[in-house]
Amino acid sequence: MNELRQLALDLRKQNKEFQVLHSQVTQQVAERFYQARERFLGGLANKPKKKKPHRYLSLVYPQSGWKLSDTREVGLGKTKRGRLGLSKIGFFTLIVHTELPLERVSQVCVKLYPSCRIYVIFVVEEPEAEEQQSEKPKNAVGVDLGITRLATLSDGRYLENPKPFERSLDRVRMLQRTLSRKRFLSNNWLKTKTCERTRTLKGFQA
Repeated sequence: MNELRQLALDLRKQNKEFQVLHSQVTQQVAERFYQARERFLGGLANKPKKKKPHRYLSLVYPQSGWKLSDTREVGLGKTKRGRLGLSKIGFFTLIVHTELPLERVSQVCVKLYPSCRIYVIFVVEEPEAEEQQSEKPKNAVGVDLGITRLATLSDGRYLENPKPFERSLDRVRMLQRTLSRKRFLSNNWLKTKTCERTRTLKGFQA
């Protein structure tokens, strides 16, 4: 494992593009490869495949190399914004969805989705909590999830399936046909791919 980390650091020194990465992020790439190899040798996963540069869309900061600052409420106080600084990359603005105990953050994962949206995941170490006996609920309702209906309750009520993806499927198909006529990884291909992924994401989130 240490040899892989050192190899990643040596490759970082030789390539100017890799030098923008923080040293711990570079070592984390080697650690991810090592874990994938161990899962394969243990029979828990398939053989690791070479990932193309345009498909490697996430970076992990294990301990340092990042800083969250200037967290403030925006609008009516329902959302918060903050500035996240990444070493050797720069600053960008985040929408913070929950309170973060920064002193207990163990990892920060920055992931770029094909829709060109960036999500930042903070891994927080929670202190061990004492087991508490939960009180029995006074009124309990069973829920059965399905396809025809989204949910059916034991008291006879039910929720219809909104099927948001099917409503936007025609637009997605049109974008996929347009994408197939573009030259792979050209500027027009990337723009159409972003629109297609964004439309697909909106269909799932509707």
